[in-house]
Amino acid sequence: MRDGDAGEPVLRVEGVETHYDATDGFLDRLLGRSRRVRAVDGVDFELREGETLGVVGESGCGKTTLARSVLRLVEPTAGSVYHRGEDLTALSSAALRDRRKDLQYVFQDPLSSLDPRLTAGDVVGEPLDVHGLATGAERDARVRELLETVGLKPSHAARYPHEFSGGQRQRLGIARALAVDPEVIVCDEPVSALDASVQAQILNLLADLQAEFGLAYVVIAHDLRVIEHVSDRVAVMYLGEFVERGPTEAVFDPPYHPYTEALLSAIPEPDPLWEGDGIRLEGTVPSPVDPPSGCRFHTRCPRLVPAAEYDLPGEVWRSLTDLKLRAMEADGVASLTAVSPSGEAGGSPAGDDAVDPLDPTSPTDPTSPDDSISPDDPTDSTSPADSTGPADPTEVPRGTFDVLVREEFGLPEPLPDADAEAAVGDAIDALHDDRIEEAAELLDAVFVSPCERHHPTEYQVGTDHGIACLRYDDGFDEEIGTFADGAEPTGSEPTGSAE
Repeated sequence: MRDGDAGEPVLRVEGVETHYDATDGFLDRLLGRSRRVRAVDGVDFELREGETLGVVGESGCGKTTLARSVLRLVEPTAGSVYHRGEDLTALSSAALRDRRKDLQYVFQDPLSSLDPRLTAGDVVGEPLDVHGLATGAERDARVRELLETVGLKPSHAARYPHEFSGGQRQRLGIARALAVDPEVIVCDEPVSALDASVQAQILNLLADLQAEFGLAYVVIAHDLRVIEHVSDRVAVMYLGEFVERGPTEAVFDPPYHPYTEALLSAIPEPDPLWEGDGIRLEGTVPSPVDPPSGCRFHTRCPRLVPAAEYDLPGEVWRSLTDLKLRAMEADGVASLTAVSPSGEAGGSPAGDDAVDPLDPTSPTDPTSPDDSISPDDPTDSTSPADSTGPADPTEVPRGTFDVLVREEFGLPEPLPDADAEAAVGDAIDALHDDRIEEAAELLDAVFVSPCERHHPTEYQVGTDHGIACLRYDDGFDEEIGTFADGAEPTGSEPTGSAE
């Protein structure tokens, strides 16, 4: 791996986008109801000679699509990829084939990328044939040399792919990539399917080959331990975009993007007594067909920036946002309460004044004594005599329903901000009346984070270290944890918001 940054980049990627048409059926196309999957949505990076760039992120974030777009194995929708100053996206098929001698790819699944009808010798020799680099005895000698270079035996040339182990097949794929003497190799999850001991062997092989031949790598992985071990620089990808990038030591030490922080917290320690204190990201990754407005991570971010007009701690704001998002997507009120569709409550809230929805001696609403539950009333829908409880949570009294909603989302009662408490109360009233759309619209209008309204640019927090998070904007006030006095973030444009 290189120590310095000097020199012109061997590979430069500018604004690459790769979108797929996911429109279903002829009728949708006829009516113009198109659906575009924004797998990669505006990515920039540079790669210098002898350097390793690690690209990391969850499955489905667009890493592999980016890797294949860079080498035009998948045609990018927009943007440019420059190799030694020449735009690969503008090359003809013939010119691109010739350029592939300098740009090679190691696939994630070595078995599926190897032709089962070819011997190992033919697999490695095929690039030599395609590019006219060697024939006859010279070709055979070159194949044997390549097999030895990656730790295989020359006698292995007569074997077929299924006769090799997983690690040996990956070595075979690396030998094939080396056959044309490339400058850049893109390694797509090169060790994800291998045992830990074999992973170390392959990673060490890649490092040795880099030192010997001056190769530049783009390594795609979801395992940060692999990325930390092999990379000079790291780019963290989420939903088609880079959210953080910089030198490895800077990305793995504070400050972090909240997503990077969550990924790092999931790395297990080599300690049998380690119990883990990882950051749990609630919810699922949003669809790349319709990515969220503002910061794409705001729907899951544990450090969401609260709106300045409310005096609420970050964890309460996160809970309110979860309630809002769930209400906007929910098919029914049952999914918003700590009660299953069968009517079984999820548990009791903490506190001396808490109401147990299954306790017949507990008042459902301390302000409404007429709504107290009689333990002798056989018609009481929440009586323990009824083992299943109410089929619909909106059938319980308003006080009990309030408890169930707050319990589901971890909301205190009351909220520390009076205006926020009033808005939540109105929303719970609407939910109790089964007016879920009205409740969602109310919450969406009242609780709007700056993260929902502004798409963050990449803020520089150090030498060659950028983080796309509003918390690193100059206008963010660490003391109050938001943008004071309604100040707008600098360097970011407002996007379609929920206001």
